Amino acid sequence: MDAMRDGIRTYSVVEGNFVTEAGLHAGLLLDGTIEASCTIVARDEKTTKCLRWNRTELVELLKTENGMRRAMKAILSWDIVRKLKGQRYAITDHKIADAELWTIKRKEQTEDRYAAIVQNVLTSQRDLEDMKKRTIELDHYRTIHLIDDEHHKLALNRIGWTLEEYNAGMKKKMGSADRDNV
Repeated sequence: MDAMRDGIRTYSVVEGNFVTEAGLHAGLLLDGTIEASCTIVARDEKTTKCLRWNRTELVELLKTENGMRRAMKAILSWDIVRKLKGQRYAITDHKIADAELWTIKRKEQTEDRYAAIVQNVLTSQRDLEDMKKRTIELDHYRTIHLIDDEHHKLALNRIGWTLEEYNAGMKKKMGSADRDNV
């Protein structure tokens, strides 16, 4: 299977790989849906098998089973490393026709994935305490994935939040003067 971004293969999924983890490897136990940042295309639909978990149910299980959560994080991290190695081999073996375009699509994919994760966090928070916990998890994710403040602000803007709202842990309510200016 191939992960495609606007028709450009950004990485391949081989037997035993996970298709998506959306932060599980970094400890982000986000339930509900997270928008995909790429399309997965099977090379041979007759022999391709893909197991799918309900993310909310999986997260609830991982919250209660510490050993399983640690094992899942380790497996997902190793899976990501394998995919990254595969990407590097594809570049060095000249299997990527346009490395500059490929790099742009990978960067877009990473930014979209982060924006989808942030959107999930901001729409599924239960209270201010939950938001504080989630922002710590997001900071950890940002560190792992080298997401700087500029790209963090871009992700927030993409989903209609400001950095000030994010730092406060809540969306500003529009007053009548704000609505008149929209």
